[in-house]
Amino acid sequence: MDLVLLISGTFGVLFLLDKGLTKLFRSREQHRSGNAVRLKKHYGIFSVALMVLGVIAIMAHFTEKNPVLLIGGVLVIPLGAWLGVYYMTHGVFYDEDSFLYTTFGNKSVSYRYADITEQKLYALQGGSYVVELYMKGGKSVSIQTNMEGAMSFLDKASRARLRQLGQDEKNCPWFDPANARWFPEEEE
Repeated sequence: MDLVLLISGTFGVLFLLDKGLTKLFRSREQHRSGNAVRLKKHYGIFSVALMVLGVIAIMAHFTEKNPVLLIGGVLVIPLGAWLGVYYMTHGVFYDEDSFLYTTFGNKSVSYRYADITEQKLYALQGGSYVVELYMKGGKSVSIQTNMEGAMSFLDKASRARLRQLGQDEKNCPWFDPANARWFPEEEE
């Protein structure tokens, strides 16, 4: 029964923490649009599971007097916390005119779609790839196609970019979303 209360309490605290941090750090218009490119949810679930296992291992140490449980619990909890923070802080949030790129440890940066100058593709194992978007000013934004919402974002961003630049799909020979060509290719 104590274990059930501990797990319920842990999930309750994490739920409240998630809601509180979301209200605190997700206050821009793009955050509220509902459109996002995010890591898959299993990253968040796995982070919670690691932290719960760490707490259980530490509690078991006090009954079993096994130092391996204490060391394992102390190592697993920060790993779970880091994975959760990474999951919560990495993503692209977008609306009709612009997108917000958020990464761990960096300030969120807002871009207009017209700021995208070119793209470069990198193949990943398993058939997915990374689309590196180069922005005016020299910065770049990486989108992994296996992230939730990635393909919707790339389609919307390419069409919004054309609209903002006053271009037409028919007059852009590089425009071919079916072949992963949303933006002009990077010149080597």
